Amino acid sequence: MKVEILKQKGHKFLWIDGYLWMWDLQVENKIQQEMAQQAYGNVLIAGYGLGLVQRHLLKNKKVKSVTTVELVKKVIDINKKSEGKIFGAYVIGDFYKFSSKLKYDCIIGDIWADIVPSELKYYKRFKKKALKLLKPNGKLFAWGKDYYEFLIDKEKRT
Repeated sequence: MKVEILKQKGHKFLWIDGYLWMWDLQVENKIQQEMAQQAYGNVLIAGYGLGLVQRHLLKNKKVKSVTTVELVKKVIDINKKSEGKIFGAYVIGDFYKFSSKLKYDCIIGDIWADIVPSELKYYKRFKKKALKLLKPNGKLFAWGKDYYEFLIDKEKRT
């Protein structure tokens, strides 16, 4: 697996096997910051990306801990080289096989390629697993969540 962080015009772009996986453009940074401001307690993240949300979560005084489950060790390695450190704790492994005695207050997911109807199955799988790790009344955040929930509601109506 080839993992690279390429820099262009002051921004970073994470490429995994030739696919643009994440970037740190201003709009992305703003979205990640807004999500992090809504989080609290013990937070679990599926996928490290460029560590944007992790950085913002660590600045939030309502957040007690930040743990990321990252499937690809090279993502952690390249981020550590790029930033000089990793933001928060991490576990190398498959989110779908991850288990914990701790139930999380908030879970954040961003482990599918695009926000398109064909990726709905990945969101559903993530949500099912995340709900098993989430405290009752905990918060679930996910890239494209509103769109995917719209598609789920649409399926129920048809």
